[in-house]
Amino acid sequence: MTSRTISAIYPTLALRIAFQPMHAAGIAQPFAYVARATPQDGCSFNAVRAALPLEKRSALEASRIALALAAAVSNGLRDSGALLAIPLEATAGMAEPLLSHLFRTALAYRFPIDRIVVEISADEGSNLPSAAAMARACTGRGLAIAFDSFAAGPVALKLLGSFTPRYVKLDPALVRTIDSSPSRRLVAEGVMRLARSMGVTVVARGADSEAACAVLAAIGVRHVQAERPLPLPARDLPRREPRTVQPAHRRLAHHQRAAISPRTIQPVMAMAI
Repeated sequence: MTSRTISAIYPTLALRIAFQPMHAAGIAQPFAYVARATPQDGCSFNAVRAALPLEKRSALEASRIALALAAAVSNGLRDSGALLAIPLEATAGMAEPLLSHLFRTALAYRFPIDRIVVEISADEGSNLPSAAAMARACTGRGLAIAFDSFAAGPVALKLLGSFTPRYVKLDPALVRTIDSSPSRRLVAEGVMRLARSMGVTVVARGADSEAACAVLAAIGVRHVQAERPLPLPARDLPRREPRTVQPAHRRLAHHQRAAISPRTIQPVMAMAI
């Protein structure tokens, strides 16, 4: 799909939100859910984002934020006590505006900001300055972060050397064949040792076989993320205007605004949840 095609369909592009659960060993109930946005036409979200002009990418990210929080509320995750992880990427200079939008939308839907984790890609295709800017903006506001697609490459290690995330999520390409690759096991063990020394929790993505799970358990990985979306019951989005509440957290106080209506936080693109 070309940039011209993406630009042509952008005004009517609809996104779906699905939730991938994250589990801790021995506990049945997920401790977190990752909100994954997927275009209805089957394209990859990252492919759509990459094909868009720079000036429209932040609007796409803003739509992902609003859709993720609306879907979390409509599916009862706000009251579950679980964390909500939202992947985010920022173009140059847009980290702060996106986080302001995240705070306002969370307040409008009464979703506790201390239960939101911003996921930042740490794979080798990521833009290091943009990823670092997002991590810096999140930590400055007291938001928890996770480094996704972590495989001990230069980008991942530079990010981990500069920031302390709440989670490091092993790249699925590293995890899926870990039982048959001594080198991949050594990389995962190295990440585990580094993370433990920093007090960071390691989460494995792509552990879809008993053999891989056995190796991960042997090296101390106790948290996994399911790659298949969780089938949550579909429920209507809130029909009434979400109320804003006075935030208790001191970092949130300056984000309090007048009541925000669903029309104000309506994503640029059509909702499809």
